[in-house]
Amino acid sequence: MLGRSAIATILLIFTVSCGPSTGSSKTGAGPASEPASSSAAPQPAGQDRTVTMAVRYEPPTVVPKAGSGLTAGAVRPFNAALFLVDGDGVTKPYLAASLPQLNTDTWRVFPDGRMEVTYQLKPGLTWHDGHPLTGEDFAFAYRVYANPASGLFPPTPQNLMDSVDVKDPLTFVIAYNKPFPDAANFTFGDFEPLPRHVLEPAFQAILTDPNQQESFRTNPFFAGGYIGAGPYRLDKWEPGTELDGSAFDGHALGRAKINKFIVRVMPDENAVLSNLLAGSVTVGGDFTLRYEHGKALKEDWDNSKRGIVQNQTSSLNHVLVQYRRDYLKVPALMDLRVRRALAHSMDRDALNEGIFDGNAVMTETGIPHDARYFPDLDKAMTHYAYDPRLTEQLMTEAGFTKDAQGKFASNGERFSPEFIVEQGTVFERTLAIMSETWSRAGIEVQPGVLPTTAMRSNETRATFTALYSPSTSAGERSLQIHSSTQIGSPANGWNGGNRGGWSFPEFDRLYEQYNATLERSERDKLVIEMVKVHTDQLPAYYTYFNIGVLAYLSELKGPAAGNVDRLGYWNIHEWQFT
Repeated sequence: MLGRSAIATILLIFTVSCGPSTGSSKTGAGPASEPASSSAAPQPAGQDRTVTMAVRYEPPTVVPKAGSGLTAGAVRPFNAALFLVDGDGVTKPYLAASLPQLNTDTWRVFPDGRMEVTYQLKPGLTWHDGHPLTGEDFAFAYRVYANPASGLFPPTPQNLMDSVDVKDPLTFVIAYNKPFPDAANFTFGDFEPLPRHVLEPAFQAILTDPNQQESFRTNPFFAGGYIGAGPYRLDKWEPGTELDGSAFDGHALGRAKINKFIVRVMPDENAVLSNLLAGSVTVGGDFTLRYEHGKALKEDWDNSKRGIVQNQTSSLNHVLVQYRRDYLKVPALMDLRVRRALAHSMDRDALNEGIFDGNAVMTETGIPHDARYFPDLDKAMTHYAYDPRLTEQLMTEAGFTKDAQGKFASNGERFSPEFIVEQGTVFERTLAIMSETWSRAGIEVQPGVLPTTAMRSNETRATFTALYSPSTSAGERSLQIHSSTQIGSPANGWNGGNRGGWSFPEFDRLYEQYNATLERSERDKLVIEMVKVHTDQLPAYYTYFNIGVLAYLSELKGPAAGNVDRLGYWNIHEWQFT
């Protein structure tokens, strides 16, 4: 067990090697210094306190659709969507007044598969700057998201839409070119509005002159000048350090109960642990703490009652194969026998024991094992048991033999792909364990660590030379990262979750059919077929569901451990100090 001595050791290492994480004015026993408000207007009564939430990754922008699942926590306080999924997994209206209902006037499906869905907004919605938020802002957002000239956004689900027609300030109709089962269940990052009154001139400029694309991307709106509709208004953004917000009076679900909210960027887990123990960070989540930190913190807080630690399963670890030949430096990875050989030499049990004391759920797929259809999926998918003998057999079939050091080589050249993980204790331990087990099987990899600062570059994350191990969303949404529509490129600003560039026509066909199928049982069958194709072809290897740690001071009420089906921090406006 890790106890006070372990915490002391961690803190000593932190003090010597890192120093204060965000400057001396941001540490100590009390809350962080108050951000300056962008408005001198008096605030309604609220708790005159500050929540300081640590996040590991700084978002490239606060616009949800241009970020990633890893930065959702940093983006959430400043944004609102049509719908949200609450703590019980129930979809509820947010900016919308109600949910469209299938086979009614609000959701019509035509014989040829096209759909018309009517969305009704709540009356009196405004942006953070007080300007009315209307259906025109959704129509404008559609034009921006769907136009590749913006160079910032992945294409889905706007590529399923033909038009957004505004009927009146509170009503707009989306015409879909095919069935879209999530039309009443947009998740965070799918289709948030954009303030037309702020961005339209800049967008019109790139429509007139495509050379203005970079000017659009660097518009102040996408940084410190952001205007959203979430529970907190962005007052200040200190790049690399923190985002400061104040409670927004016009929030669709009511004004947040706590007046100030700081999102602090803290990539070092030891620094987060130190600040939580000191009370200068209120909430640590979003991969800011790893499993061993959570154990140590829980032991301390169980005795002192100063805080609460919850484990959550909210993301997946996987290893991507580079399929872009312009970047791949080990062509042998294109040989399916080689990819299967790698799979048979992955020791998931060693990973579980070495990282999570055997408490993690190991996996060969992104679908949670409690999914209703998982027994059928488990039978249909291809499994790769840990068996170095099969590794040797497959590598031999692919033309490799072991050299004098017992490592596979062909024509005098050793098979030695680069294997990159993201910076962080758990990821780097994964790197060490996987490299060692592969080495025992005769596969030499070149280990490397991608610094957290590089995570802001989509290009860097997509142009690795062989193998790259990031985290990704779990559940059925994990399937989209294997769709060709999600391949990043210079043309789209390297956006899209398919960072390995894998393209397989049968998978794309199934994924397109899945997205166009409304009947749930038929969608389940398509998930099983997609997983079967994926595990047959191995464009990526799934390893384990991450054990994330959510830690917060016990005086704060409201945070709850997340899961794959719920918007993180969905109830942030309800948090309060006791």
